Amino acid sequence: MSASTTAFPDLEELVDLTMEELEQLAAPWPARWLLPPKPGEPERAVYLCAGPGGLEVGVRDALGHDLDIIGVEFNKDAAATAVAAGFQRIVADVRTLDPTHPALRWTRGLIVTAPCQCWTPAGKRAGQDPRNLQILDDMFACAWEATVGVWEEDRCGGGCGDDCSVCWEGWSGPIYGVEEVRAMAAELSDDRIGLLAEVVIWGLALSRAWDGFGWIAMEQSSALPQSVIDGIRAEFLCADWLTVDFHVLDAVDYGLASRRKRVFMLAVRNRYLVPTAVRPSSPLPATTAAKALGWPPGIRVNTRGVRRTAGGNCWSADKPATAITSKIRGWYWEHDPTHRFSLDEAARLVGFLAGYPWTGSRSSCTQQIGDVVAPPMACVVFGALLGLPWEARLRAYLIKLYDRTPAEYTLAV
Repeated sequence: MSASTTAFPDLEELVDLTMEELEQLAAPWPARWLLPPKPGEPERAVYLCAGPGGLEVGVRDALGHDLDIIGVEFNKDAAATAVAAGFQRIVADVRTLDPTHPALRWTRGLIVTAPCQCWTPAGKRAGQDPRNLQILDDMFACAWEATVGVWEEDRCGGGCGDDCSVCWEGWSGPIYGVEEVRAMAAELSDDRIGLLAEVVIWGLALSRAWDGFGWIAMEQSSALPQSVIDGIRAEFLCADWLTVDFHVLDAVDYGLASRRKRVFMLAVRNRYLVPTAVRPSSPLPATTAAKALGWPPGIRVNTRGVRRTAGGNCWSADKPATAITSKIRGWYWEHDPTHRFSLDEAARLVGFLAGYPWTGSRSSCTQQIGDVVAPPMACVVFGALLGLPWEARLRAYLIKLYDRTPAEYTLAV
């Protein structure tokens, strides 16, 4: 799928092609992306490991902002859920796609939400293994060489005068292909670890190929090792990006009815961000699981021993729920084992309004809910990243989501 290695028509030639010819040239991206956006059209963003649409719900429905996002997702059920919700998906492995494809020349942003299981206690934590971490760090370094290259100077050996057309200094450009970087993941004990290298591969490739590319957002487990954070940050700072900030945020602090701690990267190429841009001006009221779901007080939820919380195998619904994972499919009321979570209830705890079109088996749907980016957090992160006023929008969304009174969410003056 490497379109950049073949001759490609100029813009003037594209306008003479049929729609079928445009679609063939653009594949797997939409044909309209071959042409520049018209005045007033939304910014374009590529979304890797895009999932079922939680991030887009947060941007569109909570923040009220329009982005032209094309998501790439390998899981067919998650992609079908997103499409049913009105979002755009390409079903593919992101590691098979070319970040310098000509259809991406007007891309403004990159979003990456790679699977987190290899980093978390809920998974096998393969990402924490020192050997895997070393391979990943090597992939970051090689991603630079496959996109920016190596520093070269004095090509002809010197002694030729100031007007020599051969002598120069600068970055060489790619010295090998991104396919060689991606092949290094074969040495990892869990190939999902290597998906984090795509942040660097795509981010550097897009910024080298297209002048208009300007921002990156990444979401990942809060258990991501500091060495990985430092490695990603170093590559973009070396590429002269002005902002490469990482924030560990817990969604419960932003009004969500469940705990969901994640690390977010906000990177901007030509603009500084204020570090406090992700913080509300005044605390948002906590939302208990019982309040969010309309349950009576006193309910305790049994996790069947598959979730170990501070209180054992149960948690009180009179507090925000413990972090939601795919295992919620088997959770039940302690005093009534027949009462299980509906998909709407599970999804509301992570920030979705009722009726979201989850697609697939119950296990598949709860996996999507467990992995998804919480919409309220997307509202916060993209508001901060794009310089949009997110706080009042978030409070309005929470009022609707949890049936709260406006007075509870009034902004402090």
